Amino acid sequence: MAKVEPITSPPPPSSSFWALNSNDGELDLALQAAQREAEREYLEDDEEQRDNHEEPLILRNLLSDEQIAQILREASADGVWPRGIYKDDGNDDAAEPLGDHNNNNNNDQEELPASAVDRSALCHELRSVPHHFAWTEGHVVLYMHNNKHWFVRTLTDAWSAIRGGMEARPWMNGAIPILDTDFLAVGCNDDDDEDDPSMARVRTVELHHYGVGGGLLTPGHRDCGSELTISVLLSDSDRVSGGDFVTYGSKGVPVAHKLNRGDAILFRSEMLHNISTITAGVRKSLVVELWPSNRSS
Repeated sequence: MAKVEPITSPPPPSSSFWALNSNDGELDLALQAAQREAEREYLEDDEEQRDNHEEPLILRNLLSDEQIAQILREASADGVWPRGIYKDDGNDDAAEPLGDHNNNNNNDQEELPASAVDRSALCHELRSVPHHFAWTEGHVVLYMHNNKHWFVRTLTDAWSAIRGGMEARPWMNGAIPILDTDFLAVGCNDDDDEDDPSMARVRTVELHHYGVGGGLLTPGHRDCGSELTISVLLSDSDRVSGGDFVTYGSKGVPVAHKLNRGDAILFRSEMLHNISTITAGVRKSLVVELWPSNRSS
């Protein structure tokens, strides 16, 4: 059973390193600008905002090896998802219908513009993985809430674990909620309507691949517009160098979280977070975001 671990901010590193990574080495220097932004925001917060700061939760073993293997196998199957949308494929105006990332009804379709980089510039390890969009040469994403919530309909066991994990709270003393089967069954059939309660707050379900040189280094990055985010590590941490999930504690001190395959980190979406640069291997993660509970249609 998955176990929840509350996170507390570590003391400042005692070595000459500017900050520590999850293996007690030096954290990616490329994150120094993000750290300065986190420190600036902390200093601008009032006392109430600081008192209301919530640390993320680590959920150990949220997904099993079998569930992860099924996710990657089903998503990579021939004919299910594209291998990117690129201008150099001849799609100058771009063009893949995509589950709506900006409206309540995720079954609506919108067109995703062509990727920000050329396919030829994409990291070699990422060219064959399923994805809609390449953010950089080393980072691609697949939107699996498309096609009437494909992920929920296809991978029901994994979805049950993830959606239950998103209801975990520190006061539950390590318990992961098991959601009612009737609630989870809703939304898994093609003919269900758009108001299904199991999917009403699900904004996006994303599969991310980061190759060498990839990362999420943007200062001030947060999941704007969402309320709650969970990120599940799908890759073997022993086969990837770099790729730490980083949040920021008191006074903007960076916290690099030690995650193993199947572990998840759950946090309020407005929390600043980054991914350190990958220096070897391919980092794979699954991200789910929920709309605010009080959001109007």
